Amino acid sequence: MESVNKRVIIISLVLAIFTTSLVYLYIQKATAKTEVTEYINVYVAATTLPAKHLITEADIKKSRVTREYLSPQAVLNEADIIGKRLKDRVIEGEQILRDRLVDDKDLTLAFNLPVGKRAMAVNVSEQIAVGYLIKPGDTVDVIANFSGANNEPNMTKIVIQNVTVLAVGKNMGSAEEKSQELPNTVTLAVTPQDAEKLSFVSEFESIRLILRNIEDEKTVNTDGVIKKDMTGIKGAQNVLPVQEP
Repeated sequence: MESVNKRVIIISLVLAIFTTSLVYLYIQKATAKTEVTEYINVYVAATTLPAKHLITEADIKKSRVTREYLSPQAVLNEADIIGKRLKDRVIEGEQILRDRLVDDKDLTLAFNLPVGKRAMAVNVSEQIAVGYLIKPGDTVDVIANFSGANNEPNMTKIVIQNVTVLAVGKNMGSAEEKSQELPNTVTLAVTPQDAEKLSFVSEFESIRLILRNIEDEKTVNTDGVIKKDMTGIKGAQNVLPVQEP
């Protein structure tokens, strides 16, 4: 009889432990179901974007991800993305990361160069550079002084018009880049064709830069000037020859 009672007690304990375990597992499962998954809005590339691309509103879209899939470098504010350039390629659906964007202070000359243009520097003096009053963002014309050869007269002519100044010395327009040193170069944004002209006249002839009004984009056709245009052909023709005694 005593052994039967022990057996009953043991079975009861086992059942109690089993029941307790089931209840515990049920509670754990129920608790897990009630946990709320946290989602965060991030910005991803709406399409694959190339390196150096200037990001517009159409280039990005919102996407919801759980916190575990949120990159520490993800940019969560749209204003911090629009208008920035990419350091390298971003594929469609990829999160826009802070370390993939080019900061304004890190923009190189290549980022500011318009498509189809080339950056070319020319040596300047105070006279050539309009008294060093030319600033990045200004527009200028290039005037060349040609030395006559083979009995041809010397000539001065505007050879390139309405080109943008990219940099004066090392200053590309940033307030942090201002220097007290006088610049010895001016960098211009020119077409490949104008780059050839600029290289020729700066290498073999002499040039000056002419500052334009910021709103004046018109180009003019000129014939150039020779000495006779300055002294007057009529006057030169009427000079009597000196008679020898």
